[in-house]
Amino acid sequence: MRFIGVFEREEYQRSVKKVWLIGAVYTIVFQLMATIAVLVEVFYDPKLMHGDKIDQIGSPYLVAVAAGLFVIFVATSPRLRKTFFQTGRSRMTWQKFVSLVALMLLIQLIFTVYSNGLESLLNQLGFTANAELKSASAGSETWSMFLYSGFLAPITEEIVFRGFVLRSVQPYGISAAILLSAGLFGLYHLNIMQSPFAFGIGLILAVVALKFGIKWSIALHSFNNLVLGDVFGRILDALPKQASSVLNVIIFVGGGLVGACILWQKRQRIKSWYARHRLRRHELKLVFGNWLGIVITVLSIIMMVANLSHK
Repeated sequence: MRFIGVFEREEYQRSVKKVWLIGAVYTIVFQLMATIAVLVEVFYDPKLMHGDKIDQIGSPYLVAVAAGLFVIFVATSPRLRKTFFQTGRSRMTWQKFVSLVALMLLIQLIFTVYSNGLESLLNQLGFTANAELKSASAGSETWSMFLYSGFLAPITEEIVFRGFVLRSVQPYGISAAILLSAGLFGLYHLNIMQSPFAFGIGLILAVVALKFGIKWSIALHSFNNLVLGDVFGRILDALPKQASSVLNVIIFVGGGLVGACILWQKRQRIKSWYARHRLRRHELKLVFGNWLGIVITVLSIIMMVANLSHK
C-alpha cells in the first residue's frame, strides 16, 4: 500500500504506534510476571538461589506467557486475531524446510562473528558481555525450561510477533511488517548479544509466516530452539572435545555456508521481490522514526548496556 492522502498516513501512524505500545506493554507484563513468579518460587525454596538454578526455572514462564497473551487478546479485535493463523499461499516441503534451516545457520554464523567482535571491543573498554552470551546460548537443564524454550516460547512468540505485529502492519506494506516484527522481536530479548541474532531470525520467520503460514514459523522456531539449541548442544557435550569441535564446524559453519549459497542462487528473485516491496523513506520514518518507537528503542538499548559487567 502506498499513501494517496493524509488519511491513509494518519491511519498508518496510529496502527504503527499502537503496535509499538502494545509490544512494549507485552514485554513489560511478561518480564514483570516472570520476575514475580520467580520470587515466589525462591520464597518457598531458597536453595534455588544457589548457582545457576534460578536461571533454569521454567515454571514461572507459564504465568508470564498467560499474562502476556492476555494483553494481546485484550488489545486486538476478533477480526485481527483470525489473521494470526491464516494459511500461506505456498506449500512447505522438506527441501524448503532444510533450506530455511540453512539460512538460520547462516544467521548463527554471523551472530558468532558479531558476538566475538563485540566482546573484543567491550574488553578494550573494560567491560564484558559474557553473562549475556551465556544466557543466550545456554541449553535447558530442567524439564520445565526444556518444555518452555522448545515448545511454549516458540508458540507464544510467533503469536505475538508473527501474528499480532506482522498482521497488524501487513495491510500498509509487507516490508514494513517484516522489519517491525523482526525489530520488536529483537528488542524483546533485551540482550545485547542475542537481540541482533533474534532480529535476523525474526526476518526469516516473518517471511515464513507470510508465505507458508504461522504453523510453519512455529515449527521452524521450535526446531531452532529444540534441535539446534538443546538437542544438538547435548550431543556436542557428550562427545570427546575434538569430535565435538569437528561436528560443530560441520553443522554450523557448513550449514551457514550452504545458507549463503542459497541466498546467492536466489539473489535475482530477492532483488525482484525487493523492487516490488521496497520500503520508502517516508514509510521507514513512520515505522521506526516515530517518537514512541524511538523512546522504546533507546530505553531497550540502555537496559541492554546496563546489564554489561566490568571485566
